[in-house]
Amino acid sequence: MKNPYEILGVSPTATDDEVKQAWRALARKYHPDKYRDSDLADLASEKMKEINAAYEEIQKMRASGGSSSRTGSSGS
Repeated sequence: MKNPYEILGVSPTATDDEVKQAWRALARKYHPDKYRDSDLADLASEKMKEINAAYEEIQKMRASGGSSSRTGSSGS
């Protein structure tokens, strides 16, 4: 997989909130429902999978301490 931070368009030092905002913006842009009756439906679906995988990977890295940013408590 490509660098998950590059996929979401954020820096590895981005805060958890910045990562979530980037993910949400891309999810809105590429959501497959938006392209339901379009020739781009399959492409949007693949892009959505890539975006979700990148977000999940960043969450896993940060939960296990593998992030280069010090965001402190994620506040859940």
